[in-house]
Amino acid sequence: MKQARWIGITTGLLLGGPAMAAVATETDEFMASIEKGADAQPITRGNLVVVPIPMSNPTLGSGLQLAALYLHPVSEDHVGPNPTSGVGGMYTSSDSWVAGVFHQNYLFDDRLRIMAAAGAGSLNLEYFGFGGEGLFADNPLDYSLDMSLGMVRTQFRLPGTDHWFAGPAVVYSRGDVEMELSQILPFLPGLEKDIAMGAGGVVLTYDSRDSNYYPTSGVMFTASWYDYGDTFGSDFDYGKSNINYSYYASLTDKVVLAANAAWEHTTGGAPFFARSAMQVRGYNHGRYMDDVALTTRLEGRYKFRPRWALKAFYDTGWISDDREQILDGENAWSVGTGIHWQTTAEKPLHLGVDVAFTDEGDSVFFIQLGERF
Repeated sequence: MKQARWIGITTGLLLGGPAMAAVATETDEFMASIEKGADAQPITRGNLVVVPIPMSNPTLGSGLQLAALYLHPVSEDHVGPNPTSGVGGMYTSSDSWVAGVFHQNYLFDDRLRIMAAAGAGSLNLEYFGFGGEGLFADNPLDYSLDMSLGMVRTQFRLPGTDHWFAGPAVVYSRGDVEMELSQILPFLPGLEKDIAMGAGGVVLTYDSRDSNYYPTSGVMFTASWYDYGDTFGSDFDYGKSNINYSYYASLTDKVVLAANAAWEHTTGGAPFFARSAMQVRGYNHGRYMDDVALTTRLEGRYKFRPRWALKAFYDTGWISDDREQILDGENAWSVGTGIHWQTTAEKPLHLGVDVAFTDEGDSVFFIQLGERF
């Protein structure tokens, strides 16, 4: 799910939901990487796991993430992932930070999944304008987001199915956004505005992957829609929909082919930082934003040693103000490679260094925990 991502703060370090798209990829991936550690086999005794994660990316800079997870004890006949609680935080070289707590549970033989999260943070980001072109595309303005948030998501297994879940979600965040206009003219004051963002929505999930850590077969599909408006206490009136599809196939016992497509559509009066953004590796998250974004990604993963893997990838994406013209919109792409190490012998959770070469001629290194999709 690539929803707006301050909810991301507390769901996979802590899980994903929709609230502030400007922090989209980074907080969602931060969360998603930690969420992987929550999907362990049922344990009969409680287990505390502390995970330090170095990070580096073009949006937030370099820094450290830290999560502490508690896997709750369950009975031997428990069905579904292990109930998990956690706290986590992140600090980077851009003086950005986030902190949050979450709890997720799997009830009635995994027919009901519940997740709740709360967090706060301050992110120092850059505004590139819309459409990938214009005055700010090459001279972005600095801005900051200071927010606190909470969210609850409930999903029910659809009758007669093994892999389909659906249910409602609610999110609320409050804080302020500040932009440094002195970068345009030295005598201009900064702009600051208090904002509230609340939404209700529905999330549909299908997951047939053979592993949450390193999938070698199966499909992961999510679709969500959120309505931001007065009903949920929002200062803005807009909608956001997301569709994300990933496919995995083993070409040999050592080679995996992975493909992904992600669609994001924003309608109505969304604030600039909550617009749709393409997710091409090597680019600042805010570099390409508009009403509609489409990203496709292809990866080859090769386990040349039991705990070592090589990766090669190609990403491309489009943005547009018209969903019917998305493939005629502004386009960007990158290619890259990386080497990853399996952190434990028992579970294929990888930590590695990747490099992306963008179509603008940049080479961007970043640290990745787990797989990008």
